[in-house]
Amino acid sequence: MGAEVIQIDDANVKIALGKFRLSLAQNGELMNDIGASMLLSVRRTFRERGSPAGSWMPLAPSTIRSDPKRYGAGHKLLIGKGNLLNSIGFQAEPGSVVIGTNLKYAAVHQFGSRDRGSIGVGPRTQAMQDATANVKEHSYDRLSASLGTGRQNIINARGRRQIVNRAIAGPRNQMRVHVAGHTRHQNIPARPYLVFRPEDPGRIQSLVNRFIRQAVAAAGLGGAE
Repeated sequence: MGAEVIQIDDANVKIALGKFRLSLAQNGELMNDIGASMLLSVRRTFRERGSPAGSWMPLAPSTIRSDPKRYGAGHKLLIGKGNLLNSIGFQAEPGSVVIGTNLKYAAVHQFGSRDRGSIGVGPRTQAMQDATANVKEHSYDRLSASLGTGRQNIINARGRRQIVNRAIAGPRNQMRVHVAGHTRHQNIPARPYLVFRPEDPGRIQSLVNRFIRQAVAAAGLGGAE
């Protein structure tokens, strides 16, 4: 039985493969698509209060009591004015995409923190999580931002000098505050918002597959989308 001879124009194949490799190297658009996709994922994590949904630790009752109007019903964890959420962005370049924020306090919410003299990011042990801080006895001057009442000399409608009580803001409202020594416990729990959600890997894989199919088609190797 005679052997069949198959001839291949290797020059055209090499050109096509070269185009394909070049397309894969020039993947900045893919990285940009992945970054935009992850921003949508981060927003969903904020909206659902964690991943899995509802996994973020709720506010402590003492925090809610400190300002019921701000932290009561309807309060959205880690959103407030939206500074943290709106600060999150991404930087894409061929081969990589970085997602994050430049806010100084962002890491505290992501990893947690404890109120200690030697601050550590995130409680690493149960002892650290339950740690307290001893506040020494001290005093300070506090100036109220609200109007207070003070006595003031005025000239009345009859042209006579008169002493009246009038709302006054400023040093007249200053008061010396004395703080007794006490023990303070303030552990900020971790509420991770930069995470891979269960659906993220599949969505990223779909973006990569689409990019490869487009690169194959552009190189003339078939399989156009």
